[in-house]
Amino acid sequence: MGEKRWRVGVLAATVTVLVSGCSTLTSGTPVAVSEDSDGTAAVSLPAGEAPDCEAMAGALGGAVAGMSLANRTTLPGSTDPLCLWSEGDFTGTQRNLFVSVKGNGFTEAMLEASRGKTSLGVVDEPRADALGGLVIKVNDTVYTLTMAGRSVDAGSHGGRGFAESEYIDALVSVARLLTN
Repeated sequence: MGEKRWRVGVLAATVTVLVSGCSTLTSGTPVAVSEDSDGTAAVSLPAGEAPDCEAMAGALGGAVAGMSLANRTTLPGSTDPLCLWSEGDFTGTQRNLFVSVKGNGFTEAMLEASRGKTSLGVVDEPRADALGGLVIKVNDTVYTLTMAGRSVDAGSHGGRGFAESEYIDALVSVARLLTN
């Protein structure tokens, strides 16, 4: 239970940073974007590099269609991006989606030990399994796809969130950028 509270605390801090309007811009190497046969963006990243907000928006496609990038920042002590898309000026009352990529302390052994533990909020998701990770439902509006050494968070702030399947689609889309 302590680990789950810690993760919720980290995510609460993330949302606080977003809402506070911190404007530290992420930087990185431009990425090559092409289109896969299924119409989704295919992005090539240098090994070990995190995607920037533009690359994530390309991977997210329809999930952020009609939304503008309201904020891009990094978490304290990190260079990995945290991006927030919103319908109009972000106040937390309109539909919005934040996605962050970050390093974590999970190993393959820890992930394997967590599989099937519904008490941890683990969501059965074959696409995450194929990426060597697992999806954790932190609460109704925040989900994490954890892989060895990296994770992707997706969530909404305020009352107009997404369906669980939409959060998971977002997680998988961005996580694929990390595994190409």
